[in-house]
Amino acid sequence: MCFADSGFGVRRALAVLVCVAAIAALVPGQARAAAERFYDRLRSARALAAEGDLAAARELFVTLDREEGGHPSSLWSLARIDAIRGDGEGAVRALDAFAGMGLAGFPARDSSFAVLNGFPRYETVLLRLAKNAAPLANASVAHPLDDAGLLPEDLAYDLRTRTLYVSSIHRRKVIAIDSTGTQRDFVGPAQNGVWGVYGLALDATRNLLWGSMAAGPLCENGDPADSGRTALVCWDLASGTERRRVELPRDGASHVLGDITLGEDGTVYATESLGGALYALRPDAAALDTLAAPGSFGSPQSPVVLPGGDRLIVADFPRGLVQFDLATRSMATFPKPRSMAATGIDGLTLVPRPGGYGLLGVQNGTRPRRILWLSLDGTAERVLGWKVLEQATPALGEPTHAIAVGDEALIIGNSGWERVNDRDELEMGPGATPPAILRIQLPAK
Repeated sequence: MCFADSGFGVRRALAVLVCVAAIAALVPGQARAAAERFYDRLRSARALAAEGDLAAARELFVTLDREEGGHPSSLWSLARIDAIRGDGEGAVRALDAFAGMGLAGFPARDSSFAVLNGFPRYETVLLRLAKNAAPLANASVAHPLDDAGLLPEDLAYDLRTRTLYVSSIHRRKVIAIDSTGTQRDFVGPAQNGVWGVYGLALDATRNLLWGSMAAGPLCENGDPADSGRTALVCWDLASGTERRRVELPRDGASHVLGDITLGEDGTVYATESLGGALYALRPDAAALDTLAAPGSFGSPQSPVVLPGGDRLIVADFPRGLVQFDLATRSMATFPKPRSMAATGIDGLTLVPRPGGYGLLGVQNGTRPRRILWLSLDGTAERVLGWKVLEQATPALGEPTHAIAVGDEALIIGNSGWERVNDRDELEMGPGATPPAILRIQLPAK
């Protein structure tokens, strides 16, 4: 199946396929049950389709779509399978549901769909799928970043000083932007041996800025001997001095502690995007606590602490939104409308709103790339509705993360991830354009 034509970005989708393929080796016994059999079924469904057992593959994709409350990759696979089997009605129905998620696709590029030419409603669905790729522009530039080599990933904001912090993977640093727009290095390039900086989380109570970092080809002037290492690190907000560093133990494989969030007690929650694990670093702990073993997720991105502090939402790239119970360490699909595509979300932020909560989502693993607003109920138990705030604009490019500051969202636009090649190197050609921090108004509720 061509992910590029089914709503997924190619580069990130390939990484996800590697993670999913490795799950059988990584997750034995009860840990597989913790993943609720999703990845077993996904892997089996794709294998059966490749082997030509379309009936069995279809049954598994139907199950995946039903249990996830609408799963775009499974819908596209169902459409393709039904087209091959001669069920034009089923194929068009699945494509129509896919289009209803606001995703773009191009069935005409796949000969499997040729049998649908002339089928009732097929042309209408094709038009919907193509129209979904159209730009939606609401954002403006808040802060231009003049270095095309930054590869910025995440943001944090200090309300007290009105300072915005921006992490840089390639330049191995953290930028601070004050209320006048003046930019400076809060953590200088490779300061104290810092690797590429990914996630950020600001702890105003303890006057700390937390970051996740990883070493590898994406890092400028990196030491190849460090490749695959990853750690959590924090800096004093007043001085930028490093206060603490806790590394994930090395096991010979590459790891990336990517996205992080902070609990009220100062616990840092971190996802490991390559190995599919979830970790916690307790205040003053010397080592990371494994909350979910490697392979429990396909490619986990942003974790979000829900009200009450006893649950997380984890944006799992190939699966969608997963609720994680911190007491029982159990996982479940976070309820949402069937029309919402929850896969391909990178950045995720909880935003209190009158009468409830919202989630600000950066979806860079779909076509089109877009910024989502998800309305939650008053107890943050489910997604009630969704809307697109921005999509497919040149300024947005491939976005990564966003934060809420008052009634506005600040978004990393045109990050440069599309210039990362198959060797995990950032290409710096003459056409490389700098990223920018975008500003967009948030919905009232």
